[in-house]
Parts: sequence; structure tokens; C-alpha cells
Amino acid sequence: MKRFCAALVLLVAFPSFVAAQQPRLTGFTPKRSEWQREYERKLLPLPQPAECDALLRELTRKPHVAGTPGNARVHKIIADEFRKAGLTVETPTYDVLLSYPKRGTLEIVGEPAVALARREEPIAADPDSSSPDVAGPWIAYGSNCDLTAEVVYVNRGAAADYDELARRGIDVRGKVALARYFGGYRGGKSLEAEKRGVAALLVYSDPIDDGWFQGGVYPDGPWGPPSHFQRGANVYDFNIPGDPLTPGWASVAGAKRIPESEATTLPKMPMMPLSARDAAEILKRLGGKPVAEGWQGVAIADTYRTGPGPVRLHLVIENTREVRPITNVIGTLRGSELPDEIVLLSNHNDAWEFGAVDPSSGTATMISLARAFGQLVKDGWQPRRTIVFGSWDAEEYTLTGSTEWGEEHETNLRKNAVACINVDASTSGPIFTASASPLMFDIVRAVASDVPDPGAPGKSVGQVWRERSGKANIRGYGAASAEASDQPISILGSGSDYTVFFNKLGVPSVDLVFDGPYGVYHSVYDSYHWMATQGDPGFKYHAAMACYAGVMALRLANADALPLDGSAYGKEIAGYVDDVASLPAAATVAKELADLKAAALAWSTAAAKRQQAIEAASQAARSRRTTRRPQTRGSCRSSARCSPRRACPTASGSVTSSTLPCRPTRPKRCREFAKPSLPVAIRVRRSRCSPQN
Repeated sequence: MKRFCAALVLLVAFPSFVAAQQPRLTGFTPKRSEWQREYERKLLPLPQPAECDALLRELTRKPHVAGTPGNARVHKIIADEFRKAGLTVETPTYDVLLSYPKRGTLEIVGEPAVALARREEPIAADPDSSSPDVAGPWIAYGSNCDLTAEVVYVNRGAAADYDELARRGIDVRGKVALARYFGGYRGGKSLEAEKRGVAALLVYSDPIDDGWFQGGVYPDGPWGPPSHFQRGANVYDFNIPGDPLTPGWASVAGAKRIPESEATTLPKMPMMPLSARDAAEILKRLGGKPVAEGWQGVAIADTYRTGPGPVRLHLVIENTREVRPITNVIGTLRGSELPDEIVLLSNHNDAWEFGAVDPSSGTATMISLARAFGQLVKDGWQPRRTIVFGSWDAEEYTLTGSTEWGEEHETNLRKNAVACINVDASTSGPIFTASASPLMFDIVRAVASDVPDPGAPGKSVGQVWRERSGKANIRGYGAASAEASDQPISILGSGSDYTVFFNKLGVPSVDLVFDGPYGVYHSVYDSYHWMATQGDPGFKYHAAMACYAGVMALRLANADALPLDGSAYGKEIAGYVDDVASLPAAATVAKELADLKAAALAWSTAAAKRQQAIEAASQAARSRRTTRRPQTRGSCRSSARCSPRRACPTASGSVTSSTLPCRPTRPKRCREFAKPSLPVAIRVRRSRCSPQN
């Protein structure tokens, strides 16, 4: 009854999805397109806000840092849910280098001394915020130290900031650098500090970026209160992600491991995060010159000064670096016709504390989608290609679990992975945001037009996305694409689990989030209560993300010819060439840039023509076959679909008459498509002949 009511509400609230004549889906013949849309209509009401609510509450009851019993508990929840959904479950483990805090203290030297590095203040409305299991300020992999030194304020800690200090005659060598978060990855801030001879680095969350200056603070709003701070890993995984001791190969049993001293991803810089509350105690004691334009924050009301001194800090950091096992949870729904080809759904399961947004909202979405697919299988559906749910461990450290699994299965994934659909955090608000390979631009927008937006009755995610196209991406890692669009998609960079699949293995990938004001990133306040009151009250966008990722996975798994657009790559490269050509230094290579742009556009044109030919051939081949329609197991709807003269295998392998459920019969066929050169979007098999599929 609940499912029926949900479906009825969907039909009433969003009639355009069922009443309008919808166009044929790219990659499907007209009849197969109708078949596909029928299953999409079945899928849409299955993920429910209430189930996402319950799942998130269970996932976030305790902190679950990678390599701890808290995360082992989460692994069990995910594996149990996958099994109940009917997925085949594997739990591969890898022994990797992780890091944990033992001691971290910071005080202002003086009479009296002022103790800093304080824990976040408990919030009465949020019981989780007072959990005794929560760690104080620390950064994973940060070097150990026991030092006393003066302080210099370095703005964002970027190279240009240190250059500005040098122009002012300010020497940072041997000093403690105080930097603001944002405007760059914490690992990049650390590496730059190393280059400049800084003794230790403190990074703090200024309210101008993610606190009261942006709006109401938690628990009355989504932004961070003065005592929140951002945990994380200080690691140079932009060199190479994954286990620092097995760079480029999987950390399986017996694998070679390099010494820590040879690991290019491990920092030499001691580093600690601070709250705005603690940073204010330092800033108000700093002397020196007023800061440059653009450096001023709002942690204190007075003008910021650069230092150095006269304030001095005593900093003690003691972190471990130790090898521990991590566990991925892999759930597989095997394909019926092209089982070797893989559509990968990706999310990680570890968090710095409770991780309601990052990553547990994505985990709840993944479990909800697994349940929905399980229901479709019970209704008689099976994907043409294999769908793999990958729940990765230790993403927060060095994108570790996904990287190790990708390295272990590199050969198979390079050959057979169709696409990676990554949902790290499914929602922190209502603003749909996507980063993607250009190959996936078209399908990202096509799916958005067919999924209802729960905050705008009668409108699709795509319609609302277009209306909000002027709003900036709040948390995505990607860079802006070259194309101009009222549904903007960023280009993938790094920072989440798609990295190994996209950057190393060449798998077309997309990273999805319903974005919004999110001022509690990696803090104790990234909790169930924050999500229920600020991020997604009612959990509607959790369910919407399950619908969106589910429809995309269904299309990729079921398509006759993969609905990817190879022509978009050439257009993007041409756009990048224009960007480079606008730089003053580009005048010396103007001819080379013009040639590159012409080649990219020619590539785009050739890819488009090839795709059109493959699409036409695929439609012709598929139209000669009897289209399989959705049917309930246990019956055969027509003799045309299940011939009484054809024996059908049962689950045990024996044969029986066609009065039992069986696959449709088809005439012998032979598909003779030449496999196009990469990166054309359509994958087909060469001379794949079969009397029955």
C-alpha cells in the first residue's frame, strides 16, 4: 500500500512525466525505448524519503573513521542490505597505511598561557555533538612536532600569498603559519608551506567563508558555529592517490611496500586544524603590518595583521602512521546479455566523525537504490550489462579503497567498465550539481529532464537546474567546462572516488550532488540532526538522488548502443584551446594552437558521424528482434514471446516447457559492427554471433 500511495502521489504531483509523449531515448530503438521508460516509471516511486531517513540515522549513530570498529559496523550494515536486496556481495580487504591521533595540544605562550586546540562546543539540540568518542583537532598523516615559534598570517597559504609576504620583507622560515581554509586543498597548502621553510601549519575556518558571515549558524542555520573545525588528511595524493606504500599497484597480500621515507604522498609538515574561536585568540595578538587587500576575514572585528609575533605558540602533535586493514563492500547485479560490461555505482563509507553529508547521505542513497533494483529484479527485470555497487573504505585518507580496488582489477576495468556514477555526498541542499566527462554531458542532462524535483512540484530536476544555472557550484571539485550552457556541468578534477576510474583507467565518469549551504564540513556537526533540520528536511533529495542515479544506471545498463557522446570531447578541447590562446604568452604558439583547435573540431565531427552510423545500425539490428517487454515472473504473456516449441532452462539447469517463465526467443543474428577508436562513445562487440541471447 505504501508503494502504491507513493506512486499515486508521484503521478498527481508530476503528470508531465507520464502524460506527455516522451521522445525515444538515445541508444534505444523506439520499442526498446518504451520498454526502458516503463522500468524507469517503476523505479521512480521506489526510493522513499522515510527509508533514507532511517538509513541515515543508523549509519551515523557513531563516528566511523576508516580502520576502526565504528566503520566495521557500517560495513556490516551495507553488506547486509546488499544481500537483502539480492546482490552478490564481496568484501575485499587491503592492508594500507593509515593515521590516527594520539596527542595534540596548542597554547599561546605567556603569563598566563592560553590553551587552544579545543573541542567543538556541544549543542543541546544535537546529542551527537557531545559524544565522548569524537576526537579533537587533528590532521591525518601530519608530521609530529614539539616546537615553540612566532606566528605569521599567510591568508590562504597559496604561492601568491607567500610571494606577497616576501615583497613586504616578511620571513616565514621557522615560523608557525596561520592560514585560512578554502581557496585550495589542504595538501596543497602544506606542500607550499614546506617549500617556504615553515615550521608548522595551522588552518582555520574563517566565518567569512563558512560561518556567521554567510548566514544563520547551526543549530539555527546551516553554517558552522565559531567552535567548528575541519578535520581531514594532509597527503599529497595529487602525486598519486591510494595507499602511500603501494603507489600504483594494489595493496593485496604479499604486495611490495616501499619505505615511508620514499612515499611522495606523505608530508613533512606538522599541521593542525583550528576553529575560528581559537584562531581569533591568535589573530588579536598578532602585530606587524595590516594585511593586503583580500586577506581580511571576520574571525575578529579588528584589522588582520601579518605578524610575525609578538605572539608565540607552543605546538605538540603526536600522530601514528600504521598499517591497518580496510574493507570495501561490493554488490553485484549480473547482466543478462553483456555480463562482462560494468556500470559502476560509487560511494565511500568512512567519515571523519558522523559524516551525515559526507559520505553517509550518499551511502543511504546507494542502499535505497540497491533495494529499488532488487524490487525490479523481483518484478522480472535483469540488466543487459552488469551493475556493480562499490562502497569504498578510507576515501577520506587518500581515496584509498577505490584506488586499491581499481588497481587490483585494472585490466578488466580498462576493457569492460562502461561508466562510473559517483555519489560521494548525495545532498546538502536542493541545488543539483554535476561534474562529468564530456562523454556523459548528454546523458546527465537527459536524465535530469526525466526525474522529478521534489522541491518544485510539476518540474523536473533539469527544469529547476536550468532556472538556477546562475548559481555557483558550492562544493564540487571540478573546473568549469568550456561549453556555454544554461545547465552547466563541470569537468572532473579529483577529490573523490571516481579519480582512479576516470584519471587512471579512462572510464567515463560523473560526480553528482544536490548542493547547498554546508558550513559543517568534516566537523562534529556534520550529523544526523544537521541533515534532518538543515541539509534535507524530509529527506526528499536523498530519495531524488537515488532516482536520478538509478535512472542513469538503468539507461547505461540496458542500452542497445551506449548513450555517450564522443563528439563533445573535441568541442571541449577546442574550448580549452581558445582559453589558452587568450593568454599573452600564447602569441608565440598561435599557429600550433590554431592547428590543435582545427584537429579537435575535426575529431568532434568525425565522432558525431560515426556515432550516428552506429546508432542507425544498432536500431536496424535490434528492430529485427522481438522486443522483450516487462512481465511478471511466473507467466508468459504471449506465444510470440515464449514459443511452446522452444525448451527453456530452469534455474536448476534442466529444461521444461514454456508454460514456465523463460526468455523470449529470437532468430539467429550476427552483429557486425567495427569497434570505433577511442574516445568514441559507443562500445560494441566485433562479430558477436549467437543463436539465442
